[in-house]
Amino acid sequence: MVILLVVLCLFVGNVCLSLIWGDKQNKHEALFFWVGILVFLLSIFIDKSNLPDYEQYVVYFKVVGDKIFLEPTFVFIAYLVKTLFLNEVFWGFAVYLFLGIMIKLVAIKRLTNLCFLSFALYISSYLIYHEMIQIRVGVAVSFFLMALKPLYERNLKYFLSYTLLAISFHYSAILILPLWYISGSLKKKLFYMLLIPCCMLLYSLHLDLVSALHLLPIPYVQNKIETYTMIAQIGSDRGLITANEYNPFISWYLLKAVIALLLWFNIERISTHNPNAVLLLKIYTIGVAMLWCLPSIPVAATRCSELLSVVQIILVPYITCVAKQRRLLYIIPILYGLAWMYWNSSSFLFNT
Repeated sequence: MVILLVVLCLFVGNVCLSLIWGDKQNKHEALFFWVGILVFLLSIFIDKSNLPDYEQYVVYFKVVGDKIFLEPTFVFIAYLVKTLFLNEVFWGFAVYLFLGIMIKLVAIKRLTNLCFLSFALYISSYLIYHEMIQIRVGVAVSFFLMALKPLYERNLKYFLSYTLLAISFHYSAILILPLWYISGSLKKKLFYMLLIPCCMLLYSLHLDLVSALHLLPIPYVQNKIETYTMIAQIGSDRGLITANEYNPFISWYLLKAVIALLLWFNIERISTHNPNAVLLLKIYTIGVAMLWCLPSIPVAATRCSELLSVVQIILVPYITCVAKQRRLLYIIPILYGLAWMYWNSSSFLFNT
């Protein structure tokens, strides 16, 4: 309950600042970073022991390098904690929390003028999920956001640098690499508008993308598919959703699909306010479509989707730009943020 109260207060505070300054949010850079530091300080002392994965990470921090081998950055941070803080795992979580929040803060500032509204949406959607539960993914996603501007500018050097950093924090970030072949033009607008409905249709016809991925001559991809398939088969024993139980037509996923279509119908106006918008929307659309592409591996479907669709924290606030009554349209990102808080609380806080 304390977590939810803190998140709600931080969300409301950032929404109020965005309402006060409107299009001039990016002019208040110093305050924006002080808000980020406040979020970090408030988050660091929240009791996370009842959250999913907490006990698992406690074990990881204590025995990594002996029995468990994870990403090289985790090994480095774990040994740093052991050496400097006498194996006090609190500091391990603090390092990941700091990196996850502050790098996202820099990325948001680079990607949008509506930085306070985007940060509000991040707080309501990913602060708990990434920075307090999936802490390795949280930092990987931060570097993914940093890679988006070089991706739009076609700067391969910086795109690869940020992508490799993301992969060093979580191997699933390898999914970022194929994004290099996505352009920021509107030439394939119809294709992307139809992508989600087509994936829904293929799912209804029981056609699975996993079979196609098995044909890729990449051992890492094949091993991951086999691992996730095995997890999906025994998921009920671990409290996970099995392939038979997985339903991508739940209202929460359908809401994401509706948001994607709403953005596509207004992308011309939105792109005049943010030139990155088309590229980000293509990535978001692919992320949402993943929910219907990998039904036999629910863990992979949801995790791949969440990795790519994180760009929504930049996109959704620009819904406020599609009409003259902009302050009135703030109701859409505000309600979406509140919906995220409800989803997180029902999934992670009140379900433990």
